[in-house]
Amino acid sequence: MHNRLTGMEKAKLIEEIIQLQQRIGYAVRQYAPEAWMDLSLTIGQLKSLFFIDFEVSTNPRKLATALGVTPPNVTAIVDRLVEQGLVSRQENPEDRRMLLLKTTDKGKALLAKLRESRISRMSGILAQLSLKERLDCSAKRDREICWYCHFVSTYHSAT
Repeated sequence: MHNRLTGMEKAKLIEEIIQLQQRIGYAVRQYAPEAWMDLSLTIGQLKSLFFIDFEVSTNPRKLATALGVTPPNVTAIVDRLVEQGLVSRQENPEDRRMLLLKTTDKGKALLAKLRESRISRMSGILAQLSLKERLDCSAKRDREICWYCHFVSTYHSAT
C-alpha cells in the first residue's frame, strides 16, 4: 500500500473502514449477545479495565484523562474494579505519592474471555461467507490494520 494518500483517498478509506466495521458489528450482534452483557460491570468500569490493561500500568490521573472525567470520579470506578479483583492499586516505587493501576490475572482472564468470545463469533460469521467475500473482507481489513497501526504509532509518539 502506498503510504502517501491524498485527502480524498484518506477520506474514502476512512469511510470504507467505518462502513466495514459497522457491517461487521451488526452481523456479530445478530448472532449472539455480547459476552460483556453478563458482566457486573458498568460501561465506565469496562472501558477503564480495557484502558488499564492496554497501558499495562497507569495512574488514576491518566485514566481520568482518557475517560474524560475528573480524578474523583475515577476513584469510585477503580474501587469497584479492585473489589472485584480485576485491578490492583500499588504504590509507585519511583514516587510513593502516586498510585499505579494494573490489571490482575483475573482481569486479564476476563478480557481474554471477552476477546475469545468475539473471535469465536467472527469466525462463525466469516465461515458463512463465500471465498470471494472473505478475500474482499480481508483486503479491507488489511487497509484498516495499516491505518490503525499508523494511528496508534502517531498517538503514542505524541504522548
